[in-house]
Amino acid sequence: MEESFRHKFKEYFYFLKKDRNGIMVLILLILLTIGGHYIVEQIEINPHADITEMIKVFEAWENEQKLQDESLKLFYFDPNTISQEQFDSLRIPKSIKNNILKYRSAGGHFQRSADLKKIYGMNDSIYALIEPWLCFPDKALQLTKKKEESLPLPVNEKFDPNTSTTDELLLLGFNSFQVSNIEKYRRKGGKFYKPEDLLKIFGVDTNFYLAISENIKVEEILSYSIDDTPNINIQVELNAADSLTLIQLKGIGPVFASRIIKYRNLLGGFHSAEQLLEVYGFPEKTFYELKGNFVVDTLGIKKVRINFAEYLDMIRHPYIEKENVEAVLNYRNKNGPFLSNEQLLTEGLIDSVAYKRVKPYITCR
Repeated sequence: MEESFRHKFKEYFYFLKKDRNGIMVLILLILLTIGGHYIVEQIEINPHADITEMIKVFEAWENEQKLQDESLKLFYFDPNTISQEQFDSLRIPKSIKNNILKYRSAGGHFQRSADLKKIYGMNDSIYALIEPWLCFPDKALQLTKKKEESLPLPVNEKFDPNTSTTDELLLLGFNSFQVSNIEKYRRKGGKFYKPEDLLKIFGVDTNFYLAISENIKVEEILSYSIDDTPNINIQVELNAADSLTLIQLKGIGPVFASRIIKYRNLLGGFHSAEQLLEVYGFPEKTFYELKGNFVVDTLGIKKVRINFAEYLDMIRHPYIEKENVEAVLNYRNKNGPFLSNEQLLTEGLIDSVAYKRVKPYITCR
């Protein structure tokens, strides 16, 4: 019986080698846990440690930053000439200031405001903040009046876009991009004969033009002197003339004849000889020498039927912008057909300047 008990005991408590290894690992973990618990109990933790010094340091740092921010401001500056000392007072990130200075020291030069976008670290938000304060040329720092405060202009303040200086235009509310394009246009011999001619300048939109239109005063410009061999006794009806007819006029060769006809087809016909100035590259001097040779028959103008025209029918016209097309289609879908052309203006689907241009080319019939 004793032998039987031993056998059963041995059989019950018999472990394989891997089982014995597992038990040893478990025992070791238990001992480590007990030992760690004992060590932790011996550590004294002071819950009332003095951190007042650290708080003082942070408060001093925050006050310093606040004082620095309050001392900074935005002002008109030329990025090509502003000094390190002046930069220190400008409220933009220090990294941007350093990168501008590094760019300049490497020989870089800013031709226009948009050039600052290539400065490393310059994002759209920072650029939008400083763009109104960018001025060219070096006299920009003398400006003390924000351009936003100059619009709308006082009723009695008139200016001539043919003669106004850079600083005058900036003070009148033009941004540096618009001023640069006006100066380029004038350097190439361009003239403003009427206020609406400002719309030819890239960057001058109708909203800006409407805000300043009453303040534009274009002095009378003497017409170009006529060539000694003018085009005598040649009358050209612009809406019927072909290339062979147009090239009979001195100053109009095959290239301009082709451009005139293409533009006429896009418009649907000319309603005024002055529209020739809208033809790409057509010289003003040539136009004023030939102006007496042109006649216009408006009966043949092909009009856009705003109650029936689709998107592609309207968008291809040079005087109709995408937003106008979408506004017309949306209004027509919600309210039905137009009863008169004037509804485009009264319903706010187009501004008065654009309506004046497009009026000869639309019909609600």
